[in-house]
Amino acid sequence: MQKTEKILIITYYWPPAGGSGVQRWMYFSKYLSQFNFQPIILSVNPTYASYSSIDKSLENGVSNIESYKTFSLEPLKFYSLFKSNKGIPQSIIPKKTIFDNFLAFIRLNFFIPDARIGWNPFALKKALKIVRDQKIKYIITTGPPHSTHLIGLKVKNITGVKWLADFRDPWQEIFYLKNFFRFNYIKKLDLRLEKKVLSSANAIITTVGEKYHNILKNKILVNQNLFSIYNGYDKKEFDKVKSTRPDYFNIVFTGVLSENNNYEIFLKAIKTLDPIKNNLNIKFNLAGNIDNHIIDLFSKFVSTKSAGYLSHNQAISFMKSSHLLVNFNYKGTNKPDMISGKLIEYLASGSPIVNISHLNSESEFLISLSEDSVTASEHDIDKIVGYISKSYNTWLKGEFKEKIPNNIYEYSRLNLTKRLANILREI
Repeated sequence: MQKTEKILIITYYWPPAGGSGVQRWMYFSKYLSQFNFQPIILSVNPTYASYSSIDKSLENGVSNIESYKTFSLEPLKFYSLFKSNKGIPQSIIPKKTIFDNFLAFIRLNFFIPDARIGWNPFALKKALKIVRDQKIKYIITTGPPHSTHLIGLKVKNITGVKWLADFRDPWQEIFYLKNFFRFNYIKKLDLRLEKKVLSSANAIITTVGEKYHNILKNKILVNQNLFSIYNGYDKKEFDKVKSTRPDYFNIVFTGVLSENNNYEIFLKAIKTLDPIKNNLNIKFNLAGNIDNHIIDLFSKFVSTKSAGYLSHNQAISFMKSSHLLVNFNYKGTNKPDMISGKLIEYLASGSPIVNISHLNSESEFLISLSEDSVTASEHDIDKIVGYISKSYNTWLKGEFKEKIPNNIYEYSRLNLTKRLANILREI
């Protein structure tokens, strides 16, 4: 019988924080025990954390997992004081006002690699104690925030543990960095830190594959173990939620939607169809962190409503109420490639998907698993208009059918955790 190994997972985001980054490691931790790994979590105390969203329902799934939480110094807390009507930013950096730009300048030039580095000294101290007290041989760090990887770097250098670093999003290549000024020496320092992590970890996993892996390989001289593991879907949770679709054609989006997303071509398509003017029985329902300005733009042409942030189970139900799901890729992600954390959950819902992305992307490959779904570039308005019209007419005839891809189980959380466990045993 294979020996059960304890593994320390160092993650800034953990329930009650919400979002796909939290769910990725929550599910890995949930299923690792089935593959002879006992996860131990080190995270930040929510009282001191800078979380952009809270989903207390996720705590139910981690109550039996051993976890430790520490103090943190959080400069982003001041953001919410100055911007009392705004949440703490995550995955994006606002660029709307002079004050936003000033805060972004401070954040990107004075906190390297990111503004959550104030957690590091407290997390490092606790991580070393856990590793030594529990004789741990494996650690995992996950970023963003990529400052978390610097904790793993020091733990490995001090204790010699095997270390796997998870890049959920790119570090240097993250899309929003292109929109802000950074001093050259800050860019060089940030790159040097990333190279140290890439060169020192025993393995790197990402949520995308070849394109981004080639970028990472070009940064380092050593041969690195690079693997990709998508964000998946939890079959048990999806099976619990019944598909209940309304008596109108329901277009659904879930996630983060801001000026950083390539939504404009979909807006043009909706404007062309103009459901309000042409009395089409279509509604556009959104959930998550949605820019109000974008809601206003769509509302001119189609009945549009945002449900705000939903718990994960509510989000699954929201997806499964759709007749058409829409995914907007981030702008400027052609080279590193980025896949939305919800995309495989979209596929598991059985609804057709229109994926607005650059062509030959990994999201296009995933979308191809669904025979009724399509990927369109941010310039291909005719394709999008034609696809929406076709989907609407199919529904109008009463011929809508839920079609879940036959091989979707390959991307289940359980199956992806098995892949993670195999990688850990290889390093």
